[in-house]
Amino acid sequence: MVYLSFLLLLCLTCRLAHGVGLHGFHSHGLEEPRSLRQSKNIIEAWIQQPVDHFNPRDNRTWSMRYLENSRFFKRDGPILIMIGGEWAISRGFLETGLMYGLASTHNAIMYYTEHRYYGKSKPTKDTSPASLQYLSVDQALADLARFIETRKRREGFENSVVIVFGGSYAGSVATWLRLKYPHLVQGALASSAPILAKADFYEYYEVVTESLRRHSEKCVDEVKAAFKAVEESLAAEDGPQKLQQYFNLCDVPDANSPNDREHLMNILVEAFGGTVQYDKVENGRTKIAACCETMTNARFGTPLQRLAHFVSSGKKCLENNYEKFVKLYRNETWGAQPDIMRQWFYQTCTEYGYYQTTNSNKTIFGSSLSLRYFTDICRDFYGEYYNNEFLNVRIKRTNVMYGGLRPDLRNVIFTNGNVDPWHALSVLQDLNTLSPAIFINGSSHCRDLYSDSDTDVQDLTQARAKVRKIIGSWISS
Repeated sequence: MVYLSFLLLLCLTCRLAHGVGLHGFHSHGLEEPRSLRQSKNIIEAWIQQPVDHFNPRDNRTWSMRYLENSRFFKRDGPILIMIGGEWAISRGFLETGLMYGLASTHNAIMYYTEHRYYGKSKPTKDTSPASLQYLSVDQALADLARFIETRKRREGFENSVVIVFGGSYAGSVATWLRLKYPHLVQGALASSAPILAKADFYEYYEVVTESLRRHSEKCVDEVKAAFKAVEESLAAEDGPQKLQQYFNLCDVPDANSPNDREHLMNILVEAFGGTVQYDKVENGRTKIAACCETMTNARFGTPLQRLAHFVSSGKKCLENNYEKFVKLYRNETWGAQPDIMRQWFYQTCTEYGYYQTTNSNKTIFGSSLSLRYFTDICRDFYGEYYNNEFLNVRIKRTNVMYGGLRPDLRNVIFTNGNVDPWHALSVLQDLNTLSPAIFINGSSHCRDLYSDSDTDVQDLTQARAKVRKIIGSWISS
């Protein structure tokens, strides 16, 4: 089974920038690793794909973008494919990272494919619900199958082993590609892949809470106190006006509107979700450590004032109005929004859910973020048809079609970090001897897809070594 100045109405870029996909409204896609030197071998190319793979009466086509690096390739060498998800692809994973290292070792050709409806890969004239009906994992998998079959036939790669790599939502796609098209794909690495579709994903903030607690109990206590103060302020007579001042909000929260209240809470809660999900060492300390230092620093005032400093320090006014938010993302014109949220949220409304609520007493973020808020967004963005009943039917279909947490497959590696909140929807124990699960203590979302670093925890370094050995055995068998 990724969301993207970026969100005009949910501007938290200072805290969440350069993250890896699948985080609520802030889906950036994979953070491209940075190479010390740019490869001259990378080319951008296009392949024609059907708009609808499953309707022979529909002859419309579109151009799917991909990148290629043949620097290390030798005849009959393997084909390694990084699968794009809810983002625009770029050069990074074809210049460095785990897959790049494997290509160098095994004389492989590398590809990076762009998912339909993201980046420059636009199958339809707009993003109306009628157009977005072709945005589904079924269609995306068929795109990849056709890409692999076409490249092997045209380039004479018939004897080449194909290994796919994916992180976050693209990790789910990698899993399901191996499941549905095993004759085309001989193995897959699924990093931080939430392969279980689930509407009320309350476990997300349970993991966020525990990841903060591992840093310090005091941090957890102060965050909990801050969110309690926000909820009390929303209920107080002059509380919304005070919150506008504290957080430098562009609008006074409408305390009589459930969606406006929850929209504000989602902005605040996501600041912590993004910090934990994208945790890594920056400037000598982890992002979680930096967050907790702010939330436990009495010099910033009360817990509420510390929260305001953490979320909105150094920013222009923070857009928080639900109706403005809906108006922006209801627009069906390509490029009308600053990010990919209209497309990605459509996928969550029609296939996955993944809605990160606070419906658990094991979290510290209050109880003001409900499933109803997210399903209201589905209807407000795309129409009354996209309601809670429709969502539940579609989630059931996804899990039946793709096996939920127990897909029947071989040669798939599932990697997850215990810091990453998305691991709660992934495979954490071996499916069988040929599909192992590697659980990485101290690691966050998709960190195993990058090259080894001096700041990596030992478990992460060992996990990459294990992945290299397994994939090497697939290639040589």
